[in-house]
Amino acid sequence: MLSEMHVATGGMSVRFATEQIHSTIEWRCLEEDHHLLFVHRAGKVRSMETDLDWGPSGRVLPEAGDTWVVPAGDECAALVEGDTVDTCEIAIPMRLLNAPTLVPRIKHRNPLIHQMVERIYAVADCGDAAARLLTDSMGESLRLVIASTCTENPPVAVERRADTLDAAARSKVIQFLEDSLDSDIRLDTLAQQANMPVPVFITAFRAAFHTTPYQYLLDLRFERAKHLLRYTSRTIAEVSALVGFSRPSHFSSAFRRRVGVSPRAYRDRR
Repeated sequence: MLSEMHVATGGMSVRFATEQIHSTIEWRCLEEDHHLLFVHRAGKVRSMETDLDWGPSGRVLPEAGDTWVVPAGDECAALVEGDTVDTCEIAIPMRLLNAPTLVPRIKHRNPLIHQMVERIYAVADCGDAAARLLTDSMGESLRLVIASTCTENPPVAVERRADTLDAAARSKVIQFLEDSLDSDIRLDTLAQQANMPVPVFITAFRAAFHTTPYQYLLDLRFERAKHLLRYTSRTIAEVSALVGFSRPSHFSSAFRRRVGVSPRAYRDRR
């Protein structure tokens, strides 16, 4: 194993791994209480033979984005040989999906699952509030996509409360965001401010503010950063921490992408 990284999101455990498989190795999994999805992210596999209980088996070569779906209680084994490969393992507690089970699959193509996995990976080591919020949002969306596309009987949509934020709820959410720019903001905590489930809140927030919670938080953070750079003498490292970035280098890169100049250059314009 060359590298490994774990991310918890949406009640699921997501594991990113980079592994060398120059000689034939066996991958084997069996989870009684968790469904497993394996996404091939990158790397060349020269040979792969899969044996999946109650599902398709045989010789197939994974390409980037291909997904193996292993329902809870099913055993899957694969003999693999290739080069260095990047994979993502998603472990989903059975209770999270309102469905009897998943459909066992090999080499399943679902671009949405692949895209969400890559978005989660892109911010997994950032460690700041906005990255945490994006991870939570992507995790919730990933869970819903899996529930609707990989289950044996997709859950029936149930009637839910109106997807709207009234004036009081909007004010409470905005105040919470403004007061928490320097802290870790979780999507479920934000949804609690409006007394809504996370999926309903995401829809309601977009309808009210015409953007996502993640983008709205970024806007607030960079507006606060610009104010601090222009009107205070705080160092760039201090400004970075005050608007919720874990590393000044990450803040500087993100600021340049958003504003067009570095924090130092922006301050020099005063």
